[in-house]
Amino acid sequence: MTFRLIFHYIIWSIRLGIPAWYYFQINAEWYNKKKGFYSKIDMDARIPKKWRLEQYYFDKNNPPSAFPVFLKPEWGQNSNGIIRIDNEQEFLNFNPASSKIPYILQYAAHEKKEYEVFYILDAEDKTRLSTLNIAQSINGSDERYPVNGINNKNTLYQDITQEFSVKELDILHVYLRELPSFRIARVGLRANSKEDLLLGLFHIIEINLFAPFPIHLLDNSVAKKTKYKFIKDNMKHLVKVSNTTPKEHFNRFVFFKKIIKHYQSKSE
Repeated sequence: MTFRLIFHYIIWSIRLGIPAWYYFQINAEWYNKKKGFYSKIDMDARIPKKWRLEQYYFDKNNPPSAFPVFLKPEWGQNSNGIIRIDNEQEFLNFNPASSKIPYILQYAAHEKKEYEVFYILDAEDKTRLSTLNIAQSINGSDERYPVNGINNKNTLYQDITQEFSVKELDILHVYLRELPSFRIARVGLRANSKEDLLLGLFHIIEINLFAPFPIHLLDNSVAKKTKYKFIKDNMKHLVKVSNTTPKEHFNRFVFFKKIIKHYQSKSE
């Protein structure tokens, strides 16, 4: 799937006359130039308080008031480097001294279901979305608070977009508009049910801005033809929206900086 995404992105870049490397500048406004990555601490401050989980930099002198909690590299994708801490002893035993990236502590979201919401902003009208897809993360283990991700063999993703009516998708879009105008993003959140999700009763656990993979494509029950059409259509949208990033926000060597930080977090 990744190859097809890249292939069609490049083809559309050529056809539309928009440089392919603009892709790495798509969300440049929210890139922390000083740190050289998209900071989870920065991102946390952009989440409305009603959906925000308590989190702060890891400090052994400041233990959490409740468990479990999750320790995360300040920069990371696809759950790389995330550790669940179930008690005070595990907290005290954790030693990030060798880490190249600071760790943050995030309190757990206690809702029962986990969702991944992927979207691309419309290039002509940033009050609209060109695509919006919802996947449910389903974990086959008996863990109450699993670390879901593409590298967790117990995690499956189910595309549930078709379970939402046009009106219900519009409701989700209204919620997403309370976030900054990210051109592309995948928002991980937890809610007890679809009904609660539509009522805005959820917590955001993660916002992915760097090359967020449309994770609903990992649903094996969806026909390949359907997936390929999604890729072809939406890479066009993505190329078009890449051309809307103000040039004053462009960052030199941002691709290499992101890749270095990605593999630093992955090796933790």
